[in-house]
Amino acid sequence: MNVFWPPVMTVLAAAGAILLTAAGAAHAARPREHRAVLRTHRLLPPASTAFVAAATAGAELAVGVAVLAALVTAPSAVVLPVAAQAVVYCAFAGYAALLRTRRAGVPCGCFGAGKVSWVVVSRAVTLSAGSAGCAAAGAVEPVPDRWSCVAAGVVLAMANHLIPFWREGGGRKSGRAG
Repeated sequence: MNVFWPPVMTVLAAAGAILLTAAGAAHAARPREHRAVLRTHRLLPPASTAFVAAATAGAELAVGVAVLAALVTAPSAVVLPVAAQAVVYCAFAGYAALLRTRRAGVPCGCFGAGKVSWVVVSRAVTLSAGSAGCAAAGAVEPVPDRWSCVAAGVVLAMANHLIPFWREGGGRKSGRAG
């Protein structure tokens, strides 16, 4: 196996875990908004949106925290949490692709995306593949330096938000003096 693959997959898994944890915390803090976005999607039965909103927020938090904890404290136990993360991101990719195909133009409800887009789908696919790769490479020796990989994942996760922020003019409203 190429010596670069385990660290790259670990970085993607760490970035995905950071994004999942932050998304789960945001969804748990604002459950009404999360339910409203799911109702706007109109892909789920209306009676199930409250359950799905709570379940996704809980799954995001549980899986994200489990992956981060395993990466930094017990690298040998990382396989199961990152495999679960791969499944979560795969489900998100499928949902986003279905949403983009059937209801393009609705709000995404995910980080840095006003509307659901193919970028959102490809991000979920990339994070799913990275997590699956980390699960597959988890038993590879020597274990890559997980702290460096987690730090790189933090940078990647932050870039996920800062780049759209900079493109929008740094958050300044148009018409206001800078």
